[in-house]
Order: sequence, then structure tokens, then C-alpha cells
Amino acid sequence: MRDLEKAVREQREDGLQVAYFEGKGRGVIATRAFGRGQFVVEYAGELVGVAEAREREQRYAQDPEAGCYMYYFRHGDQQYCIDATAESGRLGRLVNHSRNGNLHTKALWVDGPRLVLLAAHDIAPGDELTYDYGDRSRESLRHHPWLAL
Repeated sequence: MRDLEKAVREQREDGLQVAYFEGKGRGVIATRAFGRGQFVVEYAGELVGVAEAREREQRYAQDPEAGCYMYYFRHGDQQYCIDATAESGRLGRLVNHSRNGNLHTKALWVDGPRLVLLAAHDIAPGDELTYDYGDRSRESLRHHPWLAL
């Protein structure tokens, strides 16, 4: 756990590179190997309450150019949301979706609730990094059919 805390505090993003993927836009590839269970990147953004997050989602939906990078998660018995919609230079927000992703999320407490992406299995250099966004709502699938992939 100390390694995870250290990686989060250092905002570690080594071994990652932004790439463009046809039909998806920007994404992230590994430039080095990651072992199963290893920290890869934090999904970093602004921590907001659930009510504020819902309001922001509605506002973002009005602008088709804006995109929406909201991630709802639980830590303990509390629900949180990280809004990573604003361009920040942090790479976790650019990791694309796949139902069979090579990353998985883990909520932890490091000076507050945080969400990190860990290697679900060994990852080789050049692999696109993906994880399952978990959104299966009819509304989301209608607007973003790639969530079914």
C-alpha cells in the first residue's frame, strides 16, 4: 500500500504515452512493461459531490464538443465522483474503454479518496491501456455505442 500512496503523491505517470486511435480519439499506450497488480496511473481530477457531478453532467451534455470525464466510485460506504473533464495534462483521463481491459480500478485513501488504475495482468510496451468504464445504462449506450465493446 505504501508504494501506491507514494505513486499517487508523486503523480507518477512514467511509462505512458498519448496516442491517437482511429474511431476512439486519444488514448494511452505503455512504453514499458507493467506487471500484474502494478500501479499504472491515477484517474485524477476534481473531487466533487454526487449532486454537483449530476449538474455538471447535464451542463456538459449541452456542449457536444466538451466531452465528459466523470467517474463515480465508492470508498467505504461513501460515493464520490472525480471530474476529469478539464484538460489537465494528466494521462489517466485519456485511458480508453474496453470490456476486456488490461487495467482495473482501485479506490484508496491518500489525503482523501483517490482512484487508481492497476495492471489487471502483465502489460507489454506498445499495448493500448484500457479498462471497463462499467457504464451499461441504456442512455449511455445510445449516445456512446462503443461502451458495449
